[in-house]
Amino acid sequence: MEVPMMTRDNPVPNGREVERSISRRRLLAWSGTALLAGVAGCSGTNNLGSETESPTGTSSPPADSAFEGVDYTGPNLVVTLAEDHDVDRLNLIAPDGSTFEQTTVAEGATQVEMQIVFKTGDTYSAGEYDLVAVSGESSESMTVELQPEIQVVDVEPEFDEEDGYSSGRLFVTVENVGTGPTWVYNIGFQNAPYRNAPQVIDGVADTTFEQPEDSDKEFLSPETQRTFLKRRGVLVIDDIDDVSCEGDTAELTVVVQTPHGDIEQPIRAQLSGGYHVDDQGAIQHPCREVQIELVEGGEQDA
Repeated sequence: MEVPMMTRDNPVPNGREVERSISRRRLLAWSGTALLAGVAGCSGTNNLGSETESPTGTSSPPADSAFEGVDYTGPNLVVTLAEDHDVDRLNLIAPDGSTFEQTTVAEGATQVEMQIVFKTGDTYSAGEYDLVAVSGESSESMTVELQPEIQVVDVEPEFDEEDGYSSGRLFVTVENVGTGPTWVYNIGFQNAPYRNAPQVIDGVADTTFEQPEDSDKEFLSPETQRTFLKRRGVLVIDDIDDVSCEGDTAELTVVVQTPHGDIEQPIRAQLSGGYHVDDQGAIQHPCREVQIELVEGGEQDA
């Protein structure tokens, strides 16, 4: 079991991080301006900057709407307002009718951020939310679907830069193909041959990744792909194990853990080439050559 950590020590850059924007699939619906302004409740105010990911394909609101669109950056919902808006406050209303988040709008501001994913708890629950723009005694709302969906799209072995042999560690690339941001707080492995491989943990805790180095990139916005690497080895073979580095196959499961549920992806590792030359004197050894295949049959606990 790994001990949760809040800092990163001696990160090793490897240039394998992937972050990209694909086509947006926002399900947004604008209602009229008939809502009353007195939406009660406040769970915090968050104005955390203005850098957003590329908005493409977002549905267009009515021409006279105060809203121009929404997007996401990291853990934040980013709301863009019309230049001539008179919005005083934004309320994000949960599916149960309670106020999940609320923030005031500074005079003249056309972009406002509301944090909706938190490492310390209080992350939103998946569902349809009402985003309400309050202007004096009137208001306007739009429906925002917040439904993250994480998929493991690639698992690759890490190879030593000097001799080109496997280190026993695994790069895991995940993609959020849903409509809401989430946080990858841990990646564990079930049935790994190495007894000290990263484990699946109970509850939300901040664990240490070798990659990404920046902990803010553990947040995964919609339609974003990123590669993760844990510090410990996974495909490390003991002399008494049932599998060896002489052409055997190891079957194990990658488990990506988020506050919205765990995602399981079975993989098959073909091990060959004998032990890594640098570890001949060790009891446990990574194999020289590793090939990974994704296997159907994963589960989602969201």
